[in-house]
Amino acid sequence: MWIVAVLLLAFFSFIFLWRSIAFIAKNKSSSAIEWPVVGMLPALLWNATTDLHGFITRLVKESGGTFLFKGPCFANLDIVVTSDPMNVHHVFSKNFANYGKGEDFRAIFEEFLGGGIVNSDGESWKIQRKRIHSFLSKDGFKNYVMATLHQKMEGTLFRVLDDVSSSTGVRGEVDMQDVVSRFMFDYVCLWVLGFDPGYLCVDRHLDTFSCGKAYDDIEEAVVYRHIVPKGVWKIQRIFGIGSEKKFSTSIKVLDKFLYDVVKTKKQELHKEDKRLQHELLTQWMVADEREESSDKFLRDFGVTLIAAGKDSVSSVLTWLLWLVVIHPRVEKKIIEEIERVVVMAKRRPNPREGRLLGVFMIDKDEMNRLVYLHAIICETLRLYPPAPFEHRCATEADVLPSGHKVHKGMRMLFSMYSMGRMEETWGKDCMDFKPERWISDEGNIIHVPSQKFMTFLTGPRTCLGKAMSFMLLKFMVSSILWNYKFEMVEGHVVKPTPSMVLSMKDGLKMRVSKRKV
Repeated sequence: MWIVAVLLLAFFSFIFLWRSIAFIAKNKSSSAIEWPVVGMLPALLWNATTDLHGFITRLVKESGGTFLFKGPCFANLDIVVTSDPMNVHHVFSKNFANYGKGEDFRAIFEEFLGGGIVNSDGESWKIQRKRIHSFLSKDGFKNYVMATLHQKMEGTLFRVLDDVSSSTGVRGEVDMQDVVSRFMFDYVCLWVLGFDPGYLCVDRHLDTFSCGKAYDDIEEAVVYRHIVPKGVWKIQRIFGIGSEKKFSTSIKVLDKFLYDVVKTKKQELHKEDKRLQHELLTQWMVADEREESSDKFLRDFGVTLIAAGKDSVSSVLTWLLWLVVIHPRVEKKIIEEIERVVVMAKRRPNPREGRLLGVFMIDKDEMNRLVYLHAIICETLRLYPPAPFEHRCATEADVLPSGHKVHKGMRMLFSMYSMGRMEETWGKDCMDFKPERWISDEGNIIHVPSQKFMTFLTGPRTCLGKAMSFMLLKFMVSSILWNYKFEMVEGHVVKPTPSMVLSMKDGLKMRVSKRKV
């Protein structure tokens, strides 16, 4: 009987939502009208399909930095949305113990991330963070990461770009978002799992469905879980309809991939000495050899680190390429800086030091002198953070510095996308792409407090991969831009998609040519 009641409630709620959304669409309204019963949900659903991040930014700006989203009266969906640096500092640092991921967050991500570090609190989170930090700090691992990047760029990325640059007409066009995403999935799998799935193929006959695509489909479905009542997406999951159908299929693909790798790694661990191997999954198994973590935990460990590694770098690199191309003065300055640094080092490319497939790749010491490139990366992260929002839940009632009351169990949404667009923090030119804002008069990078620039989070949960991300990005961007020139395909429109990772809705269609320097 209760199932019938739930289905009827869901049906009538759907009808009401549909009519409300239709009204918003007809009247071209993007404001958060609070409707009877369903609250502000219709406006959120309508804007989720058009401009979710812009919608949230407008609400936050109009409300002075913090906004209370009122959800349906029959669901616990009231959310405090904020981009106020004082609230950020309060939640992530000053009163850190009172704000965790929360049960709703864990329910949304349980099938995907399981018990991985992103989805954990308490002791499990502390143990994982401590171990992962120790792994990332090892010189052997850092050298392995850079050596692997050299090999992958030589073996696939540059060969694909060479192929595109030698083509004409439509064949000379490429979706750089797709290429970068595929490359990063293969590359991150190498240093997390020690296995290259070959998602980016040199012959450009790219498969349409694999574990790499499964990640992307899951992340899109997760956004939907965030914006509708839990009962709605759970009913969809039971009946296998809507986004939950694709979610379920993708999870099966991902699980098979990860469990097969875990099984193989365990077999290898008993046959040979793996202490000299640097991939993170093997390092965890060696450190945990006495306790021997379950296959489920190792699967969660692997899937979480792959998602974190591939998404952060591929998203930033894609947006950066677009921003550089549409701002020629920026492109000119970074090429001049690379040339100046290489000349200062009095270095000439040779087979042992950076010449791969006839292209020049900058070395580690030279990367550290690329101040303007560092500023370009920071400015890209400010405007287009790879994780556009962060979620927290209050363990106990609290009052934020902004004066907003947070009830026990209430969710909070921190919009990093909006934070980079606040005049109070960045000035009246906050919407402009301006790398110079990060460079002091003395030519050094200006430090911005993490509660204002929280792309890598802030407080105890600050991202462990921050230094590595900058290292990878500086190497990849300098090497790619030094060797190739990009142009936008005429008529191609770039806009963000509503997803857990800030990607481009229709990709990044570009033409590629060899740069003449």
